[in-house]
Amino acid sequence: MKKRGLVLVFLLLCFLMYSHAENQRFSIGNFNFSLSPKILKDGSITDIGLGLAYTDAWSGEVRFRNTSVSKNEEFQDVADSLNAVNESIFEVFFLPAQYSFVKTPAMRLWAGGGLYYEYNRLEEKGFFNMPILEQLNPPKERVNSYTSESSMHIFGPLLDAGGVYNAEWFSLTFSAGIAPVFFLQSARKMDIVPLIAQGAEYDQSTWGSPYFYLSLDGVIFKYVNIVLLYDFVQLDYKIVDFDLGFNWITPEQKLVSQSFKIEASALAPLGGGIRAQIGYGFTFDSTQIDSGTPVRENRQYLILTVKKIGG
Repeated sequence: MKKRGLVLVFLLLCFLMYSHAENQRFSIGNFNFSLSPKILKDGSITDIGLGLAYTDAWSGEVRFRNTSVSKNEEFQDVADSLNAVNESIFEVFFLPAQYSFVKTPAMRLWAGGGLYYEYNRLEEKGFFNMPILEQLNPPKERVNSYTSESSMHIFGPLLDAGGVYNAEWFSLTFSAGIAPVFFLQSARKMDIVPLIAQGAEYDQSTWGSPYFYLSLDGVIFKYVNIVLLYDFVQLDYKIVDFDLGFNWITPEQKLVSQSFKIEASALAPLGGGIRAQIGYGFTFDSTQIDSGTPVRENRQYLILTVKKIGG
């Protein structure tokens, strides 16, 4: 149960993943705009991008991502339990300076820098029934309620580079970025009643390093889109836990989170190089605490958007 609650907190870091798909933008003069909603089984992810070309070589952009997840699940290794989870995550990728050092009708290569910011909030509420608690000395109530509220602010410098290549029947976009260091400020409140008489509250500020992302976005024959995404984050972080005497403690643990995503979509022409996009995505998430066995979680989602081919 304790490990499951911890994993839910840190899986939020997996949502630091960023996909820079150049061909999904729509341009009006010096401005460009992108919108990409994804429908999860238990929520949604919406990406919005705004960009401005200052000159032929220099540009800037800001991207927003809003993620909402709401689900019911069991605590790990506790069959008679229920945990209602609500997550809300808001991210900003601010890249005011991007330089295109190669720019031709068929190819573009760029590099840029800026800032990354994330705010997320996690709320959990439920119960668990553990008969083994009645065998302790002194015995404890077997049925307990559980509540947890946590919030987190993350920000740091962001370096980004990539390229796009367009041919008549094929296009490929590559993007990679890194936040070499980031600052994290978080707060958490937890209650387990009646197992522990008083609740726990803990605030902390710390640094993490690094956060890395990578994406490959390919369009084949103008009708098939394949996307591969990977991200990695490492952090030393204090958690809220309790010892064998049911006293609250805040041990520090090293956490490594990785996520690999694959997306496949069909593209239907709408004219002007614009195509409707409908597809399917699958993500493989892995979270490892210290040197323990990684905890894995997979999820799937539906892609409904439009895509601009070429340019």
